[in-house]
Amino acid sequence: MQGYLLKHQRPTRIFHWVHLVMFLALLFSGLAVFNKNLQFLAGLFGGLKNAAVVHKYLGFAYFTVPLIYIVLYWDLFKKFIRTISTFDDDDKKWLKVAGGYLAPLIKGQVPPQGKYNAGQKLLGWLVIAFSCVLAATGLVMVFYTAFPPLVVRLAYLAHAFSGVFLGCAVIVHFYLAAVNPSSRRELKTMLGDGYIEEEFARSHNLKWYKEMTANKGN
Repeated sequence: MQGYLLKHQRPTRIFHWVHLVMFLALLFSGLAVFNKNLQFLAGLFGGLKNAAVVHKYLGFAYFTVPLIYIVLYWDLFKKFIRTISTFDDDDKKWLKVAGGYLAPLIKGQVPPQGKYNAGQKLLGWLVIAFSCVLAATGLVMVFYTAFPPLVVRLAYLAHAFSGVFLGCAVIVHFYLAAVNPSSRRELKTMLGDGYIEEEFARSHNLKWYKEMTANKGN
């Protein structure tokens, strides 16, 4: 497409939204089951008992779907991991100025970024890390009879903290990708055909823009 660059391929976009919907269902069902003050959320699932069932079995799907994606699209996953694992001086400077999102509270020039900015890279690893914690602690909670009581109690605490933390991260991610005027075009890219305007890429992902346009010229 003239004037556009492909940022997110179809398998990645589908995986992103399927996984997000599952996470939200798990978050709301989990809050309903584990917090009496939030039991009204169980109405979304037809009752508290249904919410508990959804949380238990959807939890297995939440961790199975990424494994299927990794197996089927290993090259895409490997490239993603390589990208979010690359932190250079510009990424460190981006974090120091919070990407310019907290100006004028935090002042400083926003350095050029790659396909993902430093915040997105950090978020990627936080999602992976805390999802692994959710998986491990969830298994302990399901098979609680096989573990000492102290381990089970700690698993509940870690599970709750990880879930709430990721919930907060999703809120921030949604705001920056869908609401913030300077970056909300990202949502259209992930919801649509995966293409982003070259103009937007040049201003927000200059390093990636140069890489992609250089390849286009070859």
